[in-house]
Amino acid sequence: MDNNAIYEEKFRLRISDYDCYDHLTPVAILDLAQDVAGKHADILNIGFDDFMKENHIWILLRTRFEMMKYPPLYSTLKVKTWPREKGRVDFDRDTLITDENDDVICKVQSKWAIVDYKTRRLILPRNFEYPIKEICQEKNFETDFKKIDDFDISSLVPYEVKCSFSDLDHNGHINNIKYVQYITNILKLDKNYLIRNLEINYLHELKKDDTLKIYIKQEENVFFAKGIKNEDNIFLCKIECEKNI
Repeated sequence: MDNNAIYEEKFRLRISDYDCYDHLTPVAILDLAQDVAGKHADILNIGFDDFMKENHIWILLRTRFEMMKYPPLYSTLKVKTWPREKGRVDFDRDTLITDENDDVICKVQSKWAIVDYKTRRLILPRNFEYPIKEICQEKNFETDFKKIDDFDISSLVPYEVKCSFSDLDHNGHINNIKYVQYITNILKLDKNYLIRNLEINYLHELKKDDTLKIYIKQEENVFFAKGIKNEDNIFLCKIECEKNI
């Protein structure tokens, strides 16, 4: 196996990574996955600075995670990431988060695309090769992403969010993690709800000062969220919880 095929780093969690019930937040999970993905891309010379020389950027299309257990405060976690075999139009990346005893905390999968920064046109995977001799074949999930069903919003009252300067990333659009933060701030789950699975499909980008309308639908312990700007669907999200009583 190529030494650069997998990247791993340890992180000591901070109090800001937990919610008011001392549960690790979904934003913290996605932040860890995004952090190691960016660092690995830099090592492989396919990160932000290298890509911008060609006017290319990575964009996140979909992400999902499954929580296996919740770590206590100030835990030290090991976060391992690797790209998978490229698809016809996109690229999958897996991230595995474990504790110091190698017990699995969370499994993450993300789907990416390469686009031209100026035109936003897609760069097909057939025109790109990973600078890795051998791709890691390990998978976090046996099944691929499933479609998140859209839902009718005619009877729902939207929550409005104003996208701010602090929500921007270095691509100049709203960081994908912020969408999940918006959703969880609306849900305000009580301490008896633990998120076990989260999946979000990113459909359009947001910019500073955009106004986003978020609609929420609940079916027992499953929450669906849809973000809309003007007439465009911005994201669809599904969150599965279990009651911890």
